[in-house]
Amino acid sequence: MQSSSNSLQVSSETGPAVNSGRSDYLRPWLPLLLAATAYLTIIARGTFLLKDADIYWHILVGQWIVDHRAVPHADMFSFTMHGAPWITSEWLSEVLYFAAYKLAGWTGPVMLAALSASVAYYLLTLLLLKRLPNVPAAILASAAIVMTSFHVFTRPHVLVFPLMVVWADALVRASEERRAPSLVYLALVTLWANLHGSFVLALALIGPFALEALWMSDQSDRIRIAVQWIRFGVLALGAACITPYGPESMLVIGRIMHLGGALSHIGEWQPLDFNTLSTVTPCLIAGLAYLLYGGLKLPPIRIATLLAVVYQMLVHVRYVDVFALVAPFFIAGPLAQHLSWAQLQHNRKVVAPKRSTVIATIAALVIASGVMVAVKDLTPPLVPRAAVEKLKEQGAERVLNAYFFCGYLMFQNIPVFIDSRAELYGGAFLDRYVNAISLFDMADFVKLLDEYKIDATLLSPSTPAVGLLDRLPEWQRAYADDLAVVHVRRQRRDNTESRK
Repeated sequence: MQSSSNSLQVSSETGPAVNSGRSDYLRPWLPLLLAATAYLTIIARGTFLLKDADIYWHILVGQWIVDHRAVPHADMFSFTMHGAPWITSEWLSEVLYFAAYKLAGWTGPVMLAALSASVAYYLLTLLLLKRLPNVPAAILASAAIVMTSFHVFTRPHVLVFPLMVVWADALVRASEERRAPSLVYLALVTLWANLHGSFVLALALIGPFALEALWMSDQSDRIRIAVQWIRFGVLALGAACITPYGPESMLVIGRIMHLGGALSHIGEWQPLDFNTLSTVTPCLIAGLAYLLYGGLKLPPIRIATLLAVVYQMLVHVRYVDVFALVAPFFIAGPLAQHLSWAQLQHNRKVVAPKRSTVIATIAALVIASGVMVAVKDLTPPLVPRAAVEKLKEQGAERVLNAYFFCGYLMFQNIPVFIDSRAELYGGAFLDRYVNAISLFDMADFVKLLDEYKIDATLLSPSTPAVGLLDRLPEWQRAYADDLAVVHVRRQRRDNTESRK
């Protein structure tokens, strides 16, 4: 097999003649400009970040961990699975969100998520600028910001954005330089494994880039390089197990994948929707157009890895973040060669901004974000407060809840029928729940009410089961608004009124 060791070594390519005295004053400011713009935009959309109701139970878990100085091993929030084995691979993120909430109310989690996302954008732009000219680097970074914008919530996955960027850069750079990454990066895997379950992505990416490093290296160096990558992969696997749960954190991912078709009931696990124009669609079309017009070529293994990420994004919308933050590194090196940019970055004088200027910029961002937050009422939207108060008034103890309302019910110390911890409930339970409230199986819905001794329901007005409950003689509508409808069993309602 012929070696092609020059295929991705951008530092050895020759580029156009450049005036060595030319300075690029904009270049060092690009990361800060893009990150600052993204940060202010995210803060301005503060209530949008709180749209995902999972933040309620993440804060509760964080509080439980702080109060008990331990991590949970059993369910404590539902009445259907109470006491069943359950662990959280996001315990550190939950502690951080709880601390932020404790310090600054809902402003705290919003600013924490905004800061994490902005740091990721800063690092992405900074690392791309080590490979690319200003315009391509800015385009790729801007596309990443746009594509991830709809999925930046106050949730644990946002806190690993910076780690994802640094890890992808380290693997790609090591592969292009025909070596394994530094062992220093193993600390990222440990931190990632304690922040969010997507740490398996870090492990999954090792294989393709190890294989690419071997494929592109000289035959005489392959044994040495293989040993380096094997050592790094084994140590990375061990680093991922340095959590309060040890290797069990990895088993959670397996249980989620084992849900199979039931995952399609969960929004972020659904396929990317091309029926509506999202921020992802124009970026994909523009990227494809450039590939067809410009003729950019990638090595075979790099192509396979990129297509695998694209496939996951098309199948599960939650992988848009992975594509946006990781894929730019897959194409940066080949794109630099395509643009003959290799020596240009070495011949320019980069004038770094003064430290005092950077500090002043950061201070201005903090002040600006503070003003934005001060004039906004940062409270989670779409919260069924009045409906839940009616449930409390009725003394409801076993509530059949809409999936979206689970977080707020937990926050109000009301046990839930189901929540977003799909791995806890399993695919069969999730399928049955969806089929029941959708009245795909009307008889089973009635059976479910009796089987679990449901004494009240909290559903959205558009849920088909609401109409049936209005017609069942045992049930009576107790409250309704544009967001939620409450039904209670007549016997419980009568008992409640008699006590009054």
